Amino acid sequence: SFTTPPPTHNNIMPTVAAKKKAKKSKAPARKQRQQRQRDRYSSPSNAVAAAAADAAAASVAGGAAASAPAPPRNYEGDGWEYPRYDLATLSKNEKAYFDYMCDLMTFFHKPDEPYPPTKVFTREELLLLTPKVVRDWMAMKTFGKLDYGPGDKSLGARYHTLGYMKKAVSWFMPNKRPGWCDGRGNPTKSDAVNKIIADVKVKESRKMGAKSRVKRPLTKAEFDLEMKLMREQPDWESQIKFPTMSVWQFNFIGRIDDTCHHELTDPKGHKTFSFALQSKVRWSKNVVDERQCPDQIILGADDPSWCLLLLLGIYLESYLAAHPDPKYLFTEHVNIHPVSHVDQAPDNIKNKWRQRLKKVVWSRPEFEDVECMDEDENEGGVGTHSRRKFAADYASNCGHSETAIEIRGRWKRLRGGRIVFQYIGLKKSFEDASVCGSLCIGGPIKYELKEGIDASIPMNWIYQHVIPNIRRRFHDTRLCTVLGKAVLYACMSEDDKIVVPNEIRQRVRTAYNQLNLEETQPIEKIRLHIHRMNDQLFITPIGEGQLVAGASGGSAGMLGTEAVQTLIIRQQQYQQETNQRFDSQASQLYELRNYCGCQFRRLNNNIRSFGGTIEGSFVRQRTQQMVTATPQNEVVVRNDNQQEVEEGIVQLAELSHNPTSLHDLWREYRFGLNGRKPAIQFTRKERNVSRAVAAKYYRRNYVWQTIQRLVNAGHTAEVAIEKIRRQYGYSTSPTKIMILIQKDKAIFKDDDGIPPNLR
Repeated sequence: SFTTPPPTHNNIMPTVAAKKKAKKSKAPARKQRQQRQRDRYSSPSNAVAAAAADAAAASVAGGAAASAPAPPRNYEGDGWEYPRYDLATLSKNEKAYFDYMCDLMTFFHKPDEPYPPTKVFTREELLLLTPKVVRDWMAMKTFGKLDYGPGDKSLGARYHTLGYMKKAVSWFMPNKRPGWCDGRGNPTKSDAVNKIIADVKVKESRKMGAKSRVKRPLTKAEFDLEMKLMREQPDWESQIKFPTMSVWQFNFIGRIDDTCHHELTDPKGHKTFSFALQSKVRWSKNVVDERQCPDQIILGADDPSWCLLLLLGIYLESYLAAHPDPKYLFTEHVNIHPVSHVDQAPDNIKNKWRQRLKKVVWSRPEFEDVECMDEDENEGGVGTHSRRKFAADYASNCGHSETAIEIRGRWKRLRGGRIVFQYIGLKKSFEDASVCGSLCIGGPIKYELKEGIDASIPMNWIYQHVIPNIRRRFHDTRLCTVLGKAVLYACMSEDDKIVVPNEIRQRVRTAYNQLNLEETQPIEKIRLHIHRMNDQLFITPIGEGQLVAGASGGSAGMLGTEAVQTLIIRQQQYQQETNQRFDSQASQLYELRNYCGCQFRRLNNNIRSFGGTIEGSFVRQRTQQMVTATPQNEVVVRNDNQQEVEEGIVQLAELSHNPTSLHDLWREYRFGLNGRKPAIQFTRKERNVSRAVAAKYYRRNYVWQTIQRLVNAGHTAEVAIEKIRRQYGYSTSPTKIMILIQKDKAIFKDDDGIPPNLR
């Protein structure tokens, strides 16, 4: 058999070429990649060179080779297809896109008849469009000719119309993302198209363009007139429903679509501030992410015509009486389209609202006589979008930054694609609340029961007699409390600006008269100040004497100097904190004084007992007699107000007969009185030694637990006792206070039996 010989030394020795190859392979990888790139571009492949030679020969010959079609490209899988013209699924803007696209292709192809919107264009037809075609089409629409000069007027279309035409054509392009470069890309993204749009914008600024049809912002005088004209109508929708929708749109700086698509479950009680509401605006056009629709606060306004809490409470109480379980906040209907399966009820109420505004408000001579704008700004008139412009413009005039208005209006903010913005949240509580406070005309307020009335009008009474329909539909206690107080204020008010259905007003006033209260208006409006400390939002009530005087001499609140107002609020907070610390130190000094007195008395007794003097012997004999005469563990009562336990003596587990103050009650609970055992240390057997002792302990425990709860919340015992006396009266006896606390347990059972001032 033939076998291969083993390799010799000469066979394994590398050649000179192999050495060079190995040395080259040891070069850095970066240099090798650079060399490959240079080789690729310096010497093209044979196929590329042959294709270039054929193209050059065809261009020189000018024969059939020049007109030969290029090899077809493979577009399979790129996801593009010409959109279908389906009226059931297309939006209003998309339908307009088809009209502009067919108009452009009619201009390009010049057929005998214009293309209908149902015409389907192929990819090859769209790829033949160039920037020159789009530019000439825009020039004909705007100037009426292809070549225009500096003296020509652009009367056919305005700057914004050309931008919309550009957007419409770009929607159909196969290559809509890249700009136009080297004969490929999106023809609308080119210098030629952008130049004609810029030229038209300059001509409009020089009064050489078409008249503007942009809707101008409303003014406050026009909005007030609109509310007045609406409430003069006899129907419920014009008096109650549409004014509420208008103020809702103004408060959220929203579009008419945003307002009509709100569902009934959107408004909720605020989690932090018990006097406010909150809601999400999920249907906003700029909301494409769940994070972009955070909860936004709703506050009351001092002007009743602009108070969203008051209008919303009246509207919901009457709306839910006729429609107990609707889906949407402002319409009871549900109209599902059979093809697109889209609910058309919000669009129906939107169209109805717009038509009612045109008929009742905008076409009235009174509305046209309001001269609040310049003639140049009044060319386009007003529309439903004028409210959003009015709200944004009003907030800007109040001094808010563009960023804060963007947050309240949920506009897209240009973040530049920086990574840091992915870590910064979109919820800005202070900016949102600050703009909301400025949109509360007259200043932000909250509705509260007057002092002394809150004990006579529990919240259950308000739920039952003031807002029974709202309470039946909503289980949110915070929302029902806020709206209940607002509706009660509206029903008991004599202001002509407040429109309340007669059946609701009569029902509330009849129930209120049965309470036999002297106060004619049980609700008061308390002004609020919105400020921030570090990263925390604070909304602080302002007393009548704490308002900052504005330039006009009146109270300013949020409308005045906010910096000065914030300083006043912080000064009050520091003063309150100082008072609490003083009370805490006073309480500690009191306890220290009692402890030191106890220890000094014990020390003196020991010195007298073991001093060896005649007095000491007498004391020693008396002590021995007491121990001899007293059996072991027998209870001895001392009358020297000592709080210590002598050796061999057990404290008496007994309550005092008639404590004269709450301080005595608290000392009895924590330390004991007259040498007795502290009530906090009583065992179950000692608390129930008799029915009289059990009843006494049961009544006093209401006061003890109230003070203990306030102490656990951070207050001192002195502050807690002061709160209780302020709630139930300074002249009220401790026994009467026990009875009142026991009654409040039943009155405020939904709030764990705690009155508002003791929470």
